[in-house]
Amino acid sequence: MISYRQLEPQDPKFVSHLMEEYALQFPAFIINLYPERWESYFNHSSNSKYWVAVEMSQIVGHAGFMYNNDEKSYEIVGVVVSPRHLRKGIGKTLLDHVCEAIQEKGVTEVMLHTLGHPDNEDTLVFYKSIGYSVSKFEKDYFQAGYSRVTFRKSLSQS
Repeated sequence: MISYRQLEPQDPKFVSHLMEEYALQFPAFIINLYPERWESYFNHSSNSKYWVAVEMSQIVGHAGFMYNNDEKSYEIVGVVVSPRHLRKGIGKTLLDHVCEAIQEKGVTEVMLHTLGHPDNEDTLVFYKSIGYSVSKFEKDYFQAGYSRVTFRKSLSQS
């Protein structure tokens, strides 16, 4: 059985290992952003929150949000599910927790960025299937071959 809880101080190393299993989705330059993000959360930032999915005391998923100053919007970040636990509703449930917490702040729309490349097509299909719409595609945004796809979703539909 899968349970869901907020990220705890002992969790980041396990989440990082989970991200490393998806080198195309979480290259090192993306994973390296997370220690600072998590530290801000643990220092009681009200602008971020993270959840994990746990099965038999093992972390099998992660997602969170942070305030994106450039976009002036809350951004969903770090969505990852263990390859052995795909297509079981874990990612969607994590995103439901994230969106509910953002909606409690009175926010009516959420956004997220993901990598756009042929090997990440399943991720793009997943977001579209749960109500997210592509609002921007920025070719080679991070570096050559790593475009950025921005999705948005209205929270009033949730």
